[in-house]
Amino acid sequence: PRFLTSRDKAFQKIINDVSVFQLDMPTRTTRGAVRTTQAESRCPELLAQYCDFLLRKGASNKKFSSEEVEYRIKDVLLLLKYVTNKDIFMRYYKINLTRRLILDNSIDNELEENMVHQLRDVSMPAEFILKLQQMFKDLKLNRDMNEEFKTLYQASRNNNTMMDSFSFKILNAAAWPHSGEKINVSLPAQIEDVMPEIEEYYKKNHNGRKLTWYHSVSNGVLTFTSNVGKYDLDVSTLQAAILFSWNHRQHRKLTFSDLKLATNIPDMELKKTLWTLIAHAKLKQQLICYEPIVETVQDLTDKTLFWLNYEFSILRGGRVQTRGHINMIQRLQLNTEKGREEENEEIMYLRGERAKEAIVQIMKMRHRMNNTQLQTELIEMLKFMFVPSRKLIKETIEWLIEHRYMARVENNISEYVYVA
Repeated sequence: PRFLTSRDKAFQKIINDVSVFQLDMPTRTTRGAVRTTQAESRCPELLAQYCDFLLRKGASNKKFSSEEVEYRIKDVLLLLKYVTNKDIFMRYYKINLTRRLILDNSIDNELEENMVHQLRDVSMPAEFILKLQQMFKDLKLNRDMNEEFKTLYQASRNNNTMMDSFSFKILNAAAWPHSGEKINVSLPAQIEDVMPEIEEYYKKNHNGRKLTWYHSVSNGVLTFTSNVGKYDLDVSTLQAAILFSWNHRQHRKLTFSDLKLATNIPDMELKKTLWTLIAHAKLKQQLICYEPIVETVQDLTDKTLFWLNYEFSILRGGRVQTRGHINMIQRLQLNTEKGREEENEEIMYLRGERAKEAIVQIMKMRHRMNNTQLQTELIEMLKFMFVPSRKLIKETIEWLIEHRYMARVENNISEYVYVA
């Protein structure tokens, strides 16, 4: 009906309108090129963040029942049908899903899996859906592996119960997003001792596979006893390493250099992690005190002094609580030092790679095509991820000609042939 067509056109125009939801994306598709920007709709990113708000445990969404969450997810899926650049949604959705799954922070795993299943119905690429499904398979396999390993460990250690408070996640590197950069950190002896045994157990069952530990995305619970009360703290491994630095010198003041030596964490990561412990936005009293006071994380120096706050407490309804549970992690860092600009540059780089793959695939199949035909087929092939701009198509074709994947037809510069 004409009404539906008009409504669909209106939704598509508003959702992809850069004057309503503006995101400045770099135009370069190769790393190291001069940076320029083009305006795109920020709506895909906002929809991914809204999904995270609905599916993540937190005080702000407690008022919603499961039925209300499902109802709102259906609204998101309806809007996603009109989104042109779904690759932006995919990137942010996957990063947020990874945080929820690693931190066991989803309100309902069944809702999470249903959401992934429904993404297929709004034309998300099959490759993207398969990777998300692999993430859930990994977690199910991990539950079985943890149980088996704990049984074997306790049997060989005369029922040592240390593993009752310890678990590991072995994840498929191809399915899960990760920075590719490992952060070194000094771990407690109990954890370092058990890591080789986990590796040995895994290799016995999966011959030829290699494990790489990513401590920066690990987390745990520490108990801190102050002069006021006893508090359980959800912390990242990097935060835990910093707090462990005071284990045998509880009342000492430590410099930034002391903490760097004790934790083995690189400078910038150490500063960022310290900032979450000295300037937590939701705490009236901070867990760690420091001097001299600075305005930003970059202002911390090697001589900045830090010490544990033994007057630490939490307030609820204006009253001091002597016991409590606090999430210190805030946002789990999956990419070291990656800001929005770098994330957007990575998206544009991936678009360039997708365009190269698609053009080669089309030319391999057609062998000979003119420019208009190639552009039409390329847009049709990529439309479920993003709509390539003319500039991107032109740059990609030039790159493929330069690298001898295809060539221009003599006497007709707008026609191309595939080079085997």
